[in-house]
Amino acid sequence: MIATNFDEKYFMYENMAIWEINSMEDFFSSHTMMLEIFENEYGFPYSKETAKGISLLDSGFAIVEKLLDCFRDKHFLVFSANDENHTVLRGLQDKKVINFGMDIYVLNPKRIYVLEMDKTKDLQKYDT
Repeated sequence: MIATNFDEKYFMYENMAIWEINSMEDFFSSHTMMLEIFENEYGFPYSKETAKGISLLDSGFAIVEKLLDCFRDKHFLVFSANDENHTVLRGLQDKKVINFGMDIYVLNPKRIYVLEMDKTKDLQKYDT
């Protein structure tokens, strides 16, 4: 599921990891269900022919978000260098609220990144 209002609700997530996506092929090879989910969502199979018309940072970004939104047991924040979500993450790193295990400022501008996380089970966090 795609996380929303992350700048206001970051404390409701745990077990965070950043995933760097180099290409659409890299994305589809990351999980065995991605090809099946793509076909179910778009009505045709993903192939090398399909891939020719997909730019990673344009339509690829939207495809990654749409497919990851189908996973209900995990939460995701998709971002690329200097987009709105990246700005939020830089701010959280600057405030030392979250340690991403990497310098969130240092991103390859030709790649997509995904912050993968779980919703916290700490019910006290839901009261804030």
